[in-house]
Amino acid sequence: MYPQVLVFFQFSTLFTVMFSGNVFPDNIFLISIQLAAVILGFWAVFTMRIGNFNITPIPVKNAVLVENGPYRFIRHPMYLSIFLFVIPELIGGFSMLRLVVFLLLLLTIVFKIKYEEMLLQIKLKGYSDYMNRSFRVIPFLY
Repeated sequence: MYPQVLVFFQFSTLFTVMFSGNVFPDNIFLISIQLAAVILGFWAVFTMRIGNFNITPIPVKNAVLVENGPYRFIRHPMYLSIFLFVIPELIGGFSMLRLVVFLLLLLTIVFKIKYEEMLLQIKLKGYSDYMNRSFRVIPFLY
């Protein structure tokens, strides 16, 4: 039940931020960041290969450790792509509602990452070593 609650909060906060104001910012720089986010997200999905990941933080049955592409440096590039897409929304159409909901999204994803990594350490041989060689989401910060 916990994984499904995390997914529910992730998507409800994500959609609330996106649709509580202009969907796309007016600033070309912010749109460029969103485009980079979309590219990173697709790159991560294609590198991981559909079928090797799950929308919930529970690893799929035949999960394999992927360490190439964006996963070479960061363990959760899909979450980074979410942040890179949503932050321009927040900047381009700031409101207190968007800020509060964004902070809830951030908190939800942090909980989701911690839960997922706990399960991946159990399921995948070498994941603990991979954690020591890579960043969670933001290179050199987290």
